[in-house]
Amino acid sequence: MNKIRRFFLLIRYWLYRHSKMVLYAKYLFSVLLTLIAFSNIPSKKYLLSCLLELCIIALLSNILLNKKKWGNIFNAICMLLYNIQILVLYFGSSFVTLVMVTNIDSLEDLSGNFGVYIAGIVLLLIFSLIPIKRVRISMVTNLAMLSVFFAMELFFVMYFGNLYSPMYGYFNLGKQQYDVVQQRKRQKNQKDLTGDYYKNGIPDMYEKPDSLIEKPNVVLIMTEGLSQNIVSDSRNIMPNVAQYEKESIWFTNYYNHTFATYRGIIGQLYSGYQLENFDENTLISAQSIFSDLGYQTSFINTEPNNAQFTDYLEKMRFDEVIGEPSEKYKGEVNSLSDKEAYEQLFDTLMEQHESKKPFFTTIYTFGTHASFDSPDKKFGDGKDALLNKFYNADYQFGAFMDKFKNSPLYEDTIIIFSADHATYADKYYMDSFPNYKRDNPGLDQVPFFIYHKDVEKQEIDVSGRNSLDLVPTIFDYLDISKPNYFLGVTLFAAKDNANNYDTIYQAGVETVSTENGVIAPLSESNLKIFNEGVGNYYVAKLQRILP
Repeated sequence: MNKIRRFFLLIRYWLYRHSKMVLYAKYLFSVLLTLIAFSNIPSKKYLLSCLLELCIIALLSNILLNKKKWGNIFNAICMLLYNIQILVLYFGSSFVTLVMVTNIDSLEDLSGNFGVYIAGIVLLLIFSLIPIKRVRISMVTNLAMLSVFFAMELFFVMYFGNLYSPMYGYFNLGKQQYDVVQQRKRQKNQKDLTGDYYKNGIPDMYEKPDSLIEKPNVVLIMTEGLSQNIVSDSRNIMPNVAQYEKESIWFTNYYNHTFATYRGIIGQLYSGYQLENFDENTLISAQSIFSDLGYQTSFINTEPNNAQFTDYLEKMRFDEVIGEPSEKYKGEVNSLSDKEAYEQLFDTLMEQHESKKPFFTTIYTFGTHASFDSPDKKFGDGKDALLNKFYNADYQFGAFMDKFKNSPLYEDTIIIFSADHATYADKYYMDSFPNYKRDNPGLDQVPFFIYHKDVEKQEIDVSGRNSLDLVPTIFDYLDISKPNYFLGVTLFAAKDNANNYDTIYQAGVETVSTENGVIAPLSESNLKIFNEGVGNYYVAKLQRILP
């Protein structure tokens, strides 16, 4: 104990003797971190707002350091909050969001870059919490400078809004959580709202091909975090997916309706939104309709060692969730690699095919998750982990399709390829695609195509409509019309202007329009209509009595 005490006394003495250097280093770290983050987010609005707030923190701290203890506590808290926002902005292309907070229990899924993240966090804690001494300037000068920076910040916020303010970001985060709590209260003791969303069928806007049997097998592949620009990139990162798109019914200008995975999978299968990640949906789903038609329904779990994800899948009421926990899987965090996932998919389909009963089988391939590298195939020299994992996913998809086309499945099975959501535009994505500009880190165009033996190739521009429409489109293609509560509509129909949902991206409380392929905020009146409609949907989706 004496040695530890002596060590900390030595540190304290060193800090006292070098107090000016410590103060300069503390603020210089935050300035450099801000400039580095700005290199990924080339917006002068972020840079100016952040530096203004850093100056305000420094000047306020200097006043409060008259009382050394309380001044350092105030400074440490403010600098920690500021540096967290800037570090998240650097890695994640935005300040802390409610979606990030609600996905904190999936932090292990970012294990591919844990070393970098841990190093950043350690440095952040050191430079945020280190104590400093007051700079000797007159109180009048200090207050005058503080007033000037406050006025500049106030003018900036009034003119450009508070989006670029790191400290306001925490207020906004609290407000978002408050809105969620209020919505939770709305769900209690409400009248039955399910009738507001009931539809007696799905419009038949596409004639089912004569070559398809009455009940073809349907396979839905959801690729983790895949934006269309990766498929379309001139470097041929995903040549197999790109080729099959062209040989299919391919929907372009098609966007994800939410973010991230826990919202994206269930949101598409039920054609609805999620208030929070693990909310159940008791309304009608793709799998329930297929089941009523005599199909066997299954979901292949590529994270069987993740009890939380497994429970999430089981609550969607497939006939079977396929996947056993094991320590032998080659993927990150004990998951199936994409090679293993596609092998499992093919083997499962062959077994199901032998039963002579039609099947609806869904898989979510996990190998392209943020921070992962490929354990198998590499792109080019293999130095870019992000390109490696997408190239590998494409290679494994191509190998699966080769086996599929040389099997009995080819005669009576439809392959539907899409994503759970867009690729998150973090630092590594921006480094790999520096010339591709994103307006929103969680929102982008995603792939969606329908392929089978006799498919009539067609490219359909859907002008900014989104993944709420995936399931209605599948059923329209199959000439299946059943009662439902889908918020989306078939993409084979023209945009229904009465539909307030299928051109609106919503993640947490973030809501923007993708109509006509333009990402933009909703007007005040449209936002009010949407919030009321989706708020009632959150109530309705928990009200239907399950069989």
